[in-house]
Amino acid sequence: MASYEDLDAFKACHQLALAVHTLTEGLDEIDPELSAQLWGAALIAPSRIARGSAFRNRKMFWACVDRSLAALYEIEYHLKMGYTMGLISQEEHHHLESLRGRAVFYSVKLVMDLIAPPPPPPDPEDTAKA
Repeated sequence: MASYEDLDAFKACHQLALAVHTLTEGLDEIDPELSAQLWGAALIAPSRIARGSAFRNRKMFWACVDRSLAALYEIEYHLKMGYTMGLISQEEHHHLESLRGRAVFYSVKLVMDLIAPPPPPPDPEDTAKA
C-alpha cells in the first residue's frame, strides 16, 4: 500500500488543514471556541488518513477515512457558522469550501477503493503457462 503522503485524499486534507490554520490564527481572538473547533476538525481529517494507512487492514483503514469524512463535514458546518456570523469573509468561505470539496471528493474515492474487493491473486497455472 502507498504511503499516506502519496494519497490524493491526504494531500487534499493536508492542504485544507494548512488553509484553515491561516484562517484560525485571526479568528482566535474573535471567537476562540469556533476557532478551536474548526482547527480541531481540520487536524483530524488528514491525521486519520495517516493513521488508517498504518493499520494495513482495509476495514480499519476504511473506518479511519470515514472519520476523516465526518471531520470534513464538521468543517463545513463550522465554516458556514463563521460565515453566517460575519466572522469569515465570502472570499475566505468560498476558498475553504473549494478545498473542502476537493478533500471530500478524494476521500470518498479512497473509501470506494477500500470497500471494493481486492483483486484475486494470480492463478499459479496461468503464470506457469506464460
